[in-house]
Amino acid sequence: MAARPPERPTRRIEELVCALDALPDRAAASAACELLQLVLELHGTALARMMQILSADAAGTRLKETFAEDQDVHDVLLLHDLHPEDLQARVQRAVARLHPHLAVQGVVVQALDVEGDRVHIRLALSDAGRYHGTDADTIRQQLEQALLAAAPDAAEVDIEGLPSPVTLVPAAGITVRHRAAVTAGVPVR
Repeated sequence: MAARPPERPTRRIEELVCALDALPDRAAASAACELLQLVLELHGTALARMMQILSADAAGTRLKETFAEDQDVHDVLLLHDLHPEDLQARVQRAVARLHPHLAVQGVVVQALDVEGDRVHIRLALSDAGRYHGTDADTIRQQLEQALLAAAPDAAEVDIEGLPSPVTLVPAAGITVRHRAAVTAGVPVR
C-alpha cells in the first residue's frame, strides 16, 4: 500500500479550481471547469447508485460503515453528499478517537453540541493527566485537524475551555472560534 501524501487531495483540488477561475483565457477555464463538473457528476451518480444498492442488503450496511471509517472513501462520500453518517455522528466519532489523547493531557470533553452545521465543544481541565498551559495550542490543533477531517462541511467550530486562546486562520472556509477557560468568573483573554 502506498504511503498517504501529507496534504489531502481535496485541498489541492480546491487550489486548482481557484487557479482555473483566475485564468485569463475564459474559454479554456470554462471548458476545464465543465469537464471537471461532468466527471464529478458521473462519479457522483455511480457512487449514489452503489450506496443505494448497499442499503438493500444487511451485509451492505456493514460495508457502508466500513466506507465511513476509511478516510479516502469518507472524503469522496462527503464530496458527493453521500456519507452514511450525519455531521453529529462524524463529530462524535472524531472526538471519541481523540479522547485517550486528551485524557493523557489532562483535558476532558464536558459538552459536545452540533446544531445545524455549527459544532460547539466545551473542554475542561481534569485532575488526571499532565496539562501545561503550553499544551493549549497543541490540543486545539489536534481537535481542529480531527474535526476538519471528519466534518469539513461544518460551517463553524467553536472550542471553549482552554486557557490562552490563539487566533488561527480558518481552513477550508470554516470559521473556528475559541473561547478561553473561565478563571475566577472572568474569561481568560
